[in-house]
Amino acid sequence: MTTTPDNPPATSRNYHYLGLPGARAILTRASEETYANLLTTLRADNGNGAMMCVHGGVGLGKTFAVGSHLDDLAPHTTLRIKLSSSKIQALRAALYKKLDLPGQPPAGSTRCETMIKEALTETPRALVVDEAQWLDTRAFEFIRELHDDEDTRLAVILIGAENCYQKIKNRPALDSRILIWQRYTPLTPGEVLTAIPQYHPLWTDVPADDFLWIDDLACHGNFRQWAKITYLLHEATTHPPHPAYSRDLIRALLSRIDPTQRHFD
Repeated sequence: MTTTPDNPPATSRNYHYLGLPGARAILTRASEETYANLLTTLRADNGNGAMMCVHGGVGLGKTFAVGSHLDDLAPHTTLRIKLSSSKIQALRAALYKKLDLPGQPPAGSTRCETMIKEALTETPRALVVDEAQWLDTRAFEFIRELHDDEDTRLAVILIGAENCYQKIKNRPALDSRILIWQRYTPLTPGEVLTAIPQYHPLWTDVPADDFLWIDDLACHGNFRQWAKITYLLHEATTHPPHPAYSRDLIRALLSRIDPTQRHFD
């Protein structure tokens, strides 16, 4: 989870899991590094932008960090794409829509790609492609072509799972253009003790040992797992019968997340 080092992003966008009420953006070591990396990527080549890749396991806060930081750094010039298909046609169509180009994307690939490139010459942009590990070779190459075009001013941020690293490394032309690599890893126990009490008011008075117990039992440093438990805890304690925090309550919530969860310490 993330915020800027000095100020939270001024945006109405809620990146928190299921729009969790009361959740706070937390500056972790990884998200602070992401902020610095984004600054470098956006400013590179006299503001024309470079390419970076943020990769790692699911649920570690990669998309949250990139999204919320760019709300502060490039709020009006960021194009966010999360594809449901690996094909170049889906990438072209998504970019066409994000750039607010007229009508439907042209059926001809050359005309469509030309219109996209022309639109990207108008102002510096940051292109965020989430779940980038699913892109096929032609889609990766098109992103590289957009970045390399001498008339475009495009920073590219690829966000992907652990295997995204190797997929890009297998494409030397693209790999050679990645200025910054950042790998996300699970929160350490020390980071759990620092971050989770700040994440939501529900955790404010919870004993430190309980954070380590929950993390060892179910979360394993994964912020999305903590977000799930926090969401269910918020739901349980704000609706009748309003149970107070207890380990028994946490056990019951964990059994909803994982029905095989056994109810013991």
